[in-house]
Amino acid sequence: MQGKEAGGGDAQYASLYRTVRQKIEARALRVLANISSAMSNAVLKFVAWVCHKAIRRIAGGGCGTRVACVERLRRAKAAGLPLVFVPLHRSHLDYVLVTFTLYLTGLRPPLVAAGDNMKIPFFGWFLRGCGAFFIRRRVDGSDKHGDPIYKSALRSYILNSLAANNNLEFFIEGGRSRTGKPQPPKAGILSVIMDAYLDGTIDDALLVPVSLNYDKLVDGNFVREQLGMPKQMETFWSALRGIWSTLNTNHGSIRVDFNQPISLKELVTSFQKYNYLKMPVERPLTPPNNNHLGVNLDHRILYNNSHSSLFGADVSADHKLMIEAIGRHLVYDASQGTALMCTNVVSYVLLTEQRSGCTMKQLQASVENRGMKLSQAGRDLGYTGDTPALLNHALDMLGRGLVRREGSGETALVRPQLGIAPAIELAYYSNTVGAHYAPQAIMATALESILHQPGADQDTVRHSTLLDAGMQLCEVLHQEYILCAPCTRLEERMLHALDALVQTRVLHAHQTNGGLEEERWSRRFAERLEEDEEDERPDPTRHIKYRVNHDPEAVAERRRLLLTIRPLLEAYAATCRAVATSGAGSQKELVKRTLDDLALDYTQNRMPYGEAVSTDAIRNCHRLLRQWGVVEMYDENKTRCLRLAPEYDEHAAFQRIAHNIYKFNVDTKILRDK
Repeated sequence: MQGKEAGGGDAQYASLYRTVRQKIEARALRVLANISSAMSNAVLKFVAWVCHKAIRRIAGGGCGTRVACVERLRRAKAAGLPLVFVPLHRSHLDYVLVTFTLYLTGLRPPLVAAGDNMKIPFFGWFLRGCGAFFIRRRVDGSDKHGDPIYKSALRSYILNSLAANNNLEFFIEGGRSRTGKPQPPKAGILSVIMDAYLDGTIDDALLVPVSLNYDKLVDGNFVREQLGMPKQMETFWSALRGIWSTLNTNHGSIRVDFNQPISLKELVTSFQKYNYLKMPVERPLTPPNNNHLGVNLDHRILYNNSHSSLFGADVSADHKLMIEAIGRHLVYDASQGTALMCTNVVSYVLLTEQRSGCTMKQLQASVENRGMKLSQAGRDLGYTGDTPALLNHALDMLGRGLVRREGSGETALVRPQLGIAPAIELAYYSNTVGAHYAPQAIMATALESILHQPGADQDTVRHSTLLDAGMQLCEVLHQEYILCAPCTRLEERMLHALDALVQTRVLHAHQTNGGLEEERWSRRFAERLEEDEEDERPDPTRHIKYRVNHDPEAVAERRRLLLTIRPLLEAYAATCRAVATSGAGSQKELVKRTLDDLALDYTQNRMPYGEAVSTDAIRNCHRLLRQWGVVEMYDENKTRCLRLAPEYDEHAAFQRIAHNIYKFNVDTKILRDK
């Protein structure tokens, strides 16, 4: 009798198992059907024809790529490995332009990971026919978004696509950049590609960083979102209105550039050798007040950002670190390969060198000089021609809403519109160049923070003091910039930035006897990527000093570099003040309060940077404070909230931490005098 009952129980469980399995399989199949692309040669041909006609209408300067890019891709195709295209994301047009460019060059278009917000009637069908497969914008493991069936189905789709030797494309930043700067990587899909390599599904893959840039952004601007307004979801009618507006606007020139393909196998092998990625982390990230910041800052930054939606719970920290490092490598390579358009250079000059306004002749000289400097630094300029014509073209693209012109000819007065909305939009174009100058700007700001200290020597500064301050500011702004590829140490990158300040005569080397040899030794020390044991030699830079150049040209260069990142520091300082006064509340309300404070400071002339009113900068400061352990995030009634951690609940304790931000946002004379 007992045997019958046991047998009946087993049969019941078996039946229940089959029922549950059938439901899960059915749902997985529905997910796959909802995700999958439906690439069609007929659709590709039609879209290529439409793109050819449309681009001639919307891009007066055409859409181009370098011949070297096409040759690289053809050599990569000959290797017989899957090509994984990893573009930076600026516009909805990016989806089509990469596929269109590859199609015209005779290369097989990739399957493209597109956000499900683009799955709108009619247009979504066309994207699917071009190779798009639609994924949720968020598939992480939170209670609200966790869905193991969905994640497993998506992972299986990607793995099978790679196993079939299909090319793949995904936007490693996730969504479009709202600031014009490259964003930290979202490594979910990259983790699946890594799994495909590690489990032998593919022998290797070639990762191709891709950069796109526009004279005038096709999607309009992101001012609404930077001012805290909710993102407007894409609909059929909004897409139709957007297309109509785009077709009736000249957006200048467009560049699509494919950078050097990188072997995934070689990347994995290389990163496995870097000992600094394997160091234990006792505490993920702390405020920058320790004496060994440069030793493990690279590792701690990677550790604090190595979270992704498709890793799974059983993945080691070393594995996450490697994927984060590879993702940052791809973003950095793509950003360095981005062609700088004339609107980028003109906007940067207007917000830094000529912020107070100038004559057209002065602006021409500044733009020509800045373009020459960028070209000498190895950056690709996406424009050619004589400076007056280029400048007029750039000002026409930016429009009267962003730049005001009074008069005509070389004596015409030109000044940027520095109200909040126009400054935010102008900063979007400027930030592409600003990201290039970020390391030097960080060192110049660090120098200013040292000179501003009570009783500081205004003529000389120690190398070690300046480098330490620069590294501290690197940590503060690590959410804003990827300053170097992870195969290069941050300290080494800052040493190169320091060299640039010497070359531009902002600083003069001022060394005591033996200083030169010690500087050489220190650079060899900084460039060493593998440190097996702590070196007991005294600080090799203790005798190295720099003399601060107070000539007008040097002061102007310092001012330009300070203005490159000063609006960010204003936003970070305001965020800390808002956190200190509120103590706790929903993140949305805290962001709004900070935006209101910044806007009030601007309207009352207490803060002159309209572009500092930025939701992205405020949220990045919140992330930094969370990583430092200063604030905690929690959910209350399905609302994301922030509060001060118990040990920082007292005002004085929080102010000691906030001082690590305040000290770089100094009221310096060279900014007031302009």
